Amino acid sequence: MAKSEMKGVAKQIKSLRAIEPELSKKMRREMRTNIQPILNPIEAQINSQVEGALKGVRDIGMFHGGRTQWGGVKVKVKATIRPTDIVYIEGKGGGGDSLDGALGFEYAELAGINRWAPRAMSKGWGSTSTGYHSYIQNGQGAGFSRMLGRFGKPGRFLFSRVIKYKPAIEMKVKMIVSKYEQIVNTRNS
Repeated sequence: MAKSEMKGVAKQIKSLRAIEPELSKKMRREMRTNIQPILNPIEAQINSQVEGALKGVRDIGMFHGGRTQWGGVKVKVKATIRPTDIVYIEGKGGGGDSLDGALGFEYAELAGINRWAPRAMSKGWGSTSTGYHSYIQNGQGAGFSRMLGRFGKPGRFLFSRVIKYKPAIEMKVKMIVSKYEQIVNTRNS
């Protein structure tokens, strides 16, 4: 995960939260409204170009009516008042045809993250070991990852695009925090 270290911003946010809680809510709202326009082109690009490219891949198995279908992506900015993670960007699968929302984007974005070797048998549901309710794993996830490999490594759609805009996002955050710091300073002087 890419993290930014913005010197001094954490102290400013902490003091703003302590002195003016209502003003910190206003600041978070302003961060969301100012950063979202930076992310809208990314969302549009994923929902148009990436979807078209995925449809061109033979047997990708993401275009169906089930829960794991590709339904595009919705990108949101969340702003917090915690000094460690002021802004975070969340991408969730769009609606698709499924009632609960489609998880295809999440699967495609993260496919290929292998923290440990795959197991031959799954864990049984309601249990922590293999046995009853277990099934044989045939490497379906590995095949899906191989098909998506032509689009890059995990983080292939949203993360890789957001990283390109990271300097612009950091600049916006710094400008907004300093603006609200000035407001607090003028009120207290």
